[in-house]
Amino acid sequence: MEMEDGSLGLANIVESSLNLWSKKVNPEEAAEWVLSRVIELKNVIPIAGLEAFVAGFAEGVQVIFVSSGFGLFTIELKSGRVKKIDEPGVYYSVLPYMSFYTPGTVLTTKPLVICPHAFYSFSMFWSVNT
Repeated sequence: MEMEDGSLGLANIVESSLNLWSKKVNPEEAAEWVLSRVIELKNVIPIAGLEAFVAGFAEGVQVIFVSSGFGLFTIELKSGRVKKIDEPGVYYSVLPYMSFYTPGTVLTTKPLVICPHAFYSFSMFWSVNT
């Protein structure tokens, strides 16, 4: 996940704490993980023991999905707002859909050339003309 400062981030849950880590490069050019923020889940969502886990992250809007025995929740990292979005179930991974198609627009294909090193590939992608 991307942190607010644009660095690479990681989220994990230990006991009842949601830990947010960011990858930092120190002056000697070595990279290390630094704990940047801790959110006590027991203060914002109901959790039962070690059942809570990070189920996903919405890139660009700073929202983490947390699954617990009490349901699926979103936590907005900027505002701290928590919302229950589904009842209890088995949520191993949440992949939020961040785009949509508006009826009445025209879909066209445009070429996309990917050239990593000596490998050449030709592909097509969809774009929406408004």
